[in-house]
Amino acid sequence: ASFSCAEGTAVTGSHPCSASSQHRGTTIFVVEVCRSHPRAMATVSVSVSSSGAKRKADGEVESTSPADLLTITPLGAGQEVGRSCHILKFKGKTIMLDIGIHPGKQGLESLPYTGTVDTDEIDLLLVSHFHLDHCGALPWFLAKTTFKGRVFMTHATKAIYRWLLADAVRVSNISSDRMLYTEDDIKTSMSRIETIDFHQESNVDGVRFWAYHAGHVLGAAMFMIDIAGVKILYTGDYSREEDRHLMQAEVPPIRPDILISESTYGIHTHESRETREARFTGTIHDIVSRGGRCLIPVFALGRAQ
Repeated sequence: ASFSCAEGTAVTGSHPCSASSQHRGTTIFVVEVCRSHPRAMATVSVSVSSSGAKRKADGEVESTSPADLLTITPLGAGQEVGRSCHILKFKGKTIMLDIGIHPGKQGLESLPYTGTVDTDEIDLLLVSHFHLDHCGALPWFLAKTTFKGRVFMTHATKAIYRWLLADAVRVSNISSDRMLYTEDDIKTSMSRIETIDFHQESNVDGVRFWAYHAGHVLGAAMFMIDIAGVKILYTGDYSREEDRHLMQAEVPPIRPDILISESTYGIHTHESRETREARFTGTIHDIVSRGGRCLIPVFALGRAQ
């Protein structure tokens, strides 16, 4: 695999911006924004074929034609949490994965770096779930760029997306001239969004894709994408813990050639749900038994159920 950042700095496998490994035949890349150029995006290129990622015995990628080069470019969520957005290019197809905003920034500064790509060349946009760091820039992207491709998400994601973004607009404390979009833009975006069921295979100009349950929140999906026999799994945010109102993330029965995975809590070991629930209910019981009252701030949508 070869790596390069948008400002032309060479990035190798030993560069702090990137790493790659193989596990049971699946190629796994860890890619971050180049630390020497914090506004630049690291691009991963790997030669692939219908039989999957092609590598020499020593781990180097075999030389191949440009048509067999698959590139992965994060436009956000590299060395940061927020504004998830990734571009895949392979066999003349361009796919965008998520289009979120950065929760710690406002206005145009919160957007992914979409200015580094030709948006009119994007064939397909897949949105994993309704959290703002994964879909919050969608109304802006549809209204303010030259993107003419198709947009897909699950039914539950589309239903909650509208209300979550509308609420974000209403509670925003920035001036109207800095707002990325209005409630009317959100309503207009609804007509551009197509929905899919879990495990339902769809085909857009030769790009096959389908969704698996990701846990996390209602409607959250992992997408398996198949281009010319090469399979890429994009997880978005996922949870392998069984919840009281959600099933855990599925383990796809099909082995992907390339995995693009969320890694926010990659080095953390969380408490079990039972331990958290016992501490939560125990604290409430202690307060109420002493005659106190509990005020519990929660998000209106998401995991508050």
